[in-house]
Amino acid sequence: MFKAIATLSITALVVTPALAQIGVRPLDTTPKEDKKTVEVGEQAPAFELVDQNGKTHTLQEYEGKIVVLEWFNETCPYCKGTWGSGLIPKLLTDLQEHKAEVVYLAVNSSTNRPEDKIVESGKEFLEEFEIEIPILNDYNGKVGRAYKARTTPHMFVIDAEGILVYQGALSDDSRSKEGAEADTHILRVVTQIDAGEEVSPSYVQPWGCPVKYARDGDRGRGKRDGKSGRGGKGGRGSGSSPK
Repeated sequence: MFKAIATLSITALVVTPALAQIGVRPLDTTPKEDKKTVEVGEQAPAFELVDQNGKTHTLQEYEGKIVVLEWFNETCPYCKGTWGSGLIPKLLTDLQEHKAEVVYLAVNSSTNRPEDKIVESGKEFLEEFEIEIPILNDYNGKVGRAYKARTTPHMFVIDAEGILVYQGALSDDSRSKEGAEADTHILRVVTQIDAGEEVSPSYVQPWGCPVKYARDGDRGRGKRDGKSGRGGKGGRGSGSSPK
């Protein structure tokens, strides 16, 4: 048993030689909705959330440890697949045996059901697997939006200095065809950190169910904010931000 302390389209400005001479730059045409609130290489957003057992967790208390965040929804078929196939349980065991001290936290930002039902359902889900990890309740979606979590699962790895070093897919096996034998980006990232290597790739397009965030002033009904391909294969990134 693993235990842890658980489009907005903008027409590009054509820069003529004359404009270039006076320092005019082209407009940034990256769709605003696709920009991450926090970028890889930046300080990870602080949080204070309560888990399924009523215990409060803050990012600050895990300073000096590697923190893995899994955006989680036990009713999502992709979460069921990654857990039911044995991939997540195996990952938890592998991380426990790794020389680096790793804290694994699930975060649930879903609001498609009453809050108490979501907390209880997640707790029962873990009990079936006989696994004890915190599921942090982010019912107002504040933390999820700060990290720009888009899918379940959507993974984030924070190093011992509190820097976000990876975000994106759990693995390249979105259909769980390889089951527990699939290679995970999470174990790869932790291994790279341990070896003092650069984390690369630091971004891989996430896949899964869209995170069901609450609309402003309309909590409990849920809104599909996730944009990445539902069920699409997570392709390896170059370490750059999503386009």
